[in-house]
Amino acid sequence: MNANGLLLKLSSLGVPDEVIKRYQEPHRFYHTPEHLYDIYQQLLERGLANHKTLLLATAYHDVIYNPQSATNEEDSAQYFMQNYDGDAQLKQEVYNVIIDTKTHQPRSELSAIFCDVDLNILRQPLNKLLIYEDQIFKEFQFADFSLYRVKRVEALRQLQTKVSKTDLEALITYVKHRQPQIAVYPGSFNPFHKGHYNVLQKAEVIFDKVIIAKGSNPGKEDSVFEVPAILSNRQIAVYTGLLTDYVNSLSYPVTIIRGLRNSTDLQYELNQYRYLQDLSSQHLKIVSIFCDREFEHISSTGIRQLQNYGMAGAYLL
Repeated sequence: MNANGLLLKLSSLGVPDEVIKRYQEPHRFYHTPEHLYDIYQQLLERGLANHKTLLLATAYHDVIYNPQSATNEEDSAQYFMQNYDGDAQLKQEVYNVIIDTKTHQPRSELSAIFCDVDLNILRQPLNKLLIYEDQIFKEFQFADFSLYRVKRVEALRQLQTKVSKTDLEALITYVKHRQPQIAVYPGSFNPFHKGHYNVLQKAEVIFDKVIIAKGSNPGKEDSVFEVPAILSNRQIAVYTGLLTDYVNSLSYPVTIIRGLRNSTDLQYELNQYRYLQDLSSQHLKIVSIFCDREFEHISSTGIRQLQNYGMAGAYLL
């Protein structure tokens, strides 16, 4: 009901469907339509569900969201100014509110209200904070876990000053000691194609995070393909030398993912596993994942051959 109510109100204010669709982008896990509905619920409870400035700020404050960017708030505010047709004073108020969400240091009464409702998640009990943490962790898949843990604790410490009487200290302790299930998906990926992506998606159901480890294989051609845009928010590591050396260099335990197409691949990977066992100084965990039937004929070698005739597009991401 509240979701429909918000959508109807935004539509009446001239907010196009495209704005809400942006909150459904695949790299979003917390900054989604559900976050907007939570803000609207709080506005309802405060009797502010018809306040135009706050409603527009709700819709546009995260309309541009790239977890690798440091200017999301500025970009969202600018997007609003360029794409919303409304009263100049109203637009300036909304712009200011959006900008204030960058630091959550409000410069007006309206900003104070919006910053407070925007941070509602921080006042939730620990069980909900853990869900929130997992969502943020997934949004920052591109960052190495060791760096993520340090920066995340720093961010939570800063947020802790914005609200009182929360379970954030317990969440910080959890982040400090959490050991997520992380996998490494290695390959030359020349190119990274739909079959690889099918295996990656299956691995991401099993593991909290999957690192795509692009290795330089002296027995294969150097890659001439760009990394697909769909992988831009995942961690991509490039290594030379032995896979075991790369895995041993990580400061946290990982499981190696091997993608399989058929029984021939299975036999090959079994031989590779024996080599990995011989070369590693630690016990290696390896999980093999079969791709779906529709992708089992796809190979990077075949794609490179088809590329010479301009016919590889159907197999690329």
